[in-house]
Amino acid sequence: MTRIVSVFTGALAITAFTATMIAQAPAGAPPAPSAQAAAGAKSVSDGVYTADQAKRGEAIYKEQCAACHGDNLEGSGPMPALAGPDFTKSWMGKTVADLFDKTHSSMPATAPGSLTEKQTADVLAYLLSVSKYPAGTTELADSIEPLKSISLDAKQ
Repeated sequence: MTRIVSVFTGALAITAFTATMIAQAPAGAPPAPSAQAAAGAKSVSDGVYTADQAKRGEAIYKEQCAACHGDNLEGSGPMPALAGPDFTKSWMGKTVADLFDKTHSSMPATAPGSLTEKQTADVLAYLLSVSKYPAGTTELADSIEPLKSISLDAKQ
């Protein structure tokens, strides 16, 4: 019982401290950066792939993905859209690493896990380009770790 009271008291203290800090913030002050932002996080709106990479991804998409997800990434029946508002709603708040992992491990449906890491990154670059996220000067990484710091957000 003493342990429960201690945990409860600690939680109340943290809540009170947080509320006090929020109340004392100057009016109009920007919010404190999140831990993710402080760690150098990016968003797909920051140009995290190249146009050449998206072009390579388009060819792979047409060969490996379009039969199920549609020529325009619109999805069909149980196959989800890979662009547009439905895609954004499904992936908002997740990272490119999450999307990379899902794509690399379970796609294409006819041969799950058969895309190389490079092909997976290229396909994701194509998906981002179709969703009108800007291209940048550096290719999207073809491994999970660097993609963990890139969030999927609503297109600006």
